[in-house]
Amino acid sequence: MTTYRRLPLHPLAAVALLAALTTVFPTVLPTVAHASAKVSIMPPEIDFGRLEQNEARTASLVVRNEGDMVLDIINVESTCGCTVAKPGRNSLQPGESTTIEVTFNSKDFQGPQHKIVTVQTNDPVRTIIEIPILAEVHAPLVVLPVDKAVTFGRVPLGQGAEQVVEFSTPDLPTLNVEVIKTRADLFTIEVTPGATANAKRATIRLRADAPTGQIRELVTFHTNVPERSQVDISVGGAVLAPVVLLPEEVNFRYAAPNTKMTRRFILRPQSGAVVNVKTATIDLPGFKVTSITRNAESGETTIEVEGFPLATGDPAAIAAKGRFNGTLLVRTDSKSAPELKAAVKYMLKM
Repeated sequence: MTTYRRLPLHPLAAVALLAALTTVFPTVLPTVAHASAKVSIMPPEIDFGRLEQNEARTASLVVRNEGDMVLDIINVESTCGCTVAKPGRNSLQPGESTTIEVTFNSKDFQGPQHKIVTVQTNDPVRTIIEIPILAEVHAPLVVLPVDKAVTFGRVPLGQGAEQVVEFSTPDLPTLNVEVIKTRADLFTIEVTPGATANAKRATIRLRADAPTGQIRELVTFHTNVPERSQVDISVGGAVLAPVVLLPEEVNFRYAAPNTKMTRRFILRPQSGAVVNVKTATIDLPGFKVTSITRNAESGETTIEVEGFPLATGDPAAIAAKGRFNGTLLVRTDSKSAPELKAAVKYMLKM
């Protein structure tokens, strides 16, 4: 009787044999299916149709698990204008479904709107799904720019600038617009006809003699549109002085007795201006200006300040309760900026 001994099959040989059998007998070896979650969201988009401004509407998204493993709803969020309620359930067994309530608030929007609701799940094929949210917002008064804000940017002193705001109405044959509130020392405003009788154009001009500093103002218009009889336009920007003193404030905070404190200030001309320092003084107790140095190449002037805090027993320190506030005053030869100031302060531990 012949005895056969079974020899072990090398792993590489096993792989080769499996590949050969699959090629020759493709129906013999079954295909292994991988179980997974599969998300379905209906409808594929939400169209709220025509809305009035400041009107809200709600619609539902149905999320269904069409796979054979648990579907996890990881996150739901939206772009501006939509409020999304949490889904009724965050985990769905195969065949189960839940709803997500989507509320669109038209606010002060105008015209066609296209927003997005994003749903993130553990579906390996469709991890992120974006649902378009559409609407047409009817505005009784259309204002451009839509955010009702204009800015002049950074404007050199004496140069001036202008911005335009456009008004139109689809509901009236004629539009009337007039200015009822403005800063006459900053702006001049001219309202002129637009392309049609139901349109107007307001040109806001920054005065060439406007003072230096930041601009944050509201210009108010009155219209004959009943629903929008008043419109506030935010106006921003900055008028740059020919020279600035930096930093504008220095706080040494708590100063230890007999500790020398120093600070360097920079007088920096703007837009190629040439500015010279006449004098620099500081009225903070215990402090003095030690040097004034101009860099001919950059045009900047460095002002060095140093001092020692008063003793806690000093009558001035007791009277001030340890809180000292002073000013660095710099006088220049600039006609538009003859004086510049910087606040300097420190405190004593009394």
